[in-house]
Amino acid sequence: MEDRQTTETQVAALALSELTLPESEIYLTLGYGGTEPQADVRKIIDDVLEEAALRCRPQIAYAFFDGTKTGPASVRIGGSDFQCGRIIGSYLDGAQRFVLFVTTAGAEYDAYLHGLKASGDIVTEYVADAVGSVIAEAAVTEVRRRVEERAAAEGLTVTNPYSPGYCGWHVREQRKLFSLLPEGVCGVTLNDSCLMSPVKSVSGMLAMGRTVVKKPYACDICGMTTCYKRRQRT
Repeated sequence: MEDRQTTETQVAALALSELTLPESEIYLTLGYGGTEPQADVRKIIDDVLEEAALRCRPQIAYAFFDGTKTGPASVRIGGSDFQCGRIIGSYLDGAQRFVLFVTTAGAEYDAYLHGLKASGDIVTEYVADAVGSVIAEAAVTEVRRRVEERAAAEGLTVTNPYSPGYCGWHVREQRKLFSLLPEGVCGVTLNDSCLMSPVKSVSGMLAMGRTVVKKPYACDICGMTTCYKRRQRT
């Protein structure tokens, strides 16, 4: 059986300024598509970003595991079997190692969202909710950047990140993923429905290998029309 884990979990607390938060992604998350919102909405976005810079304490954690694809819809990572679904499985040919990760905008940002909800300011709350999602995803991008840097030194290619709850990978498999990482990593916990708290958190995996091909998300073959990745071009 392959080693459970090949490196210690890498954990880092980040300043918001270390993450790239494209305005275009915020607009997409708010539902504006390829258009720019009106000036009053842009002002609210700017205000939320200022608050986030003061309050937000993003964190990332990731660990490298030996693993293998065991079937068209399954992988074994660190000795645990995952049913990732055929869509994700189709991207994992040639995978030799896997990276499991958790990222979060942090408990402080969650408290900010709860405060907005209590105040009844539903417009700012809606914008802040979108910004929080973009922050958590930007932290995933930082994880991928660090993994790609290491992979390049080893002559490996890295896939896009994939998360439980999308593309046929059942959200209940969050428990397996979290079981391979330190308890309470990044302060993120799971409830009975396997949803994460703080809510602006992301978990998932990347695959690495010499023959791995990084492919764009194939949204045309996935029936999940509400998936945030459907907006992405690569």
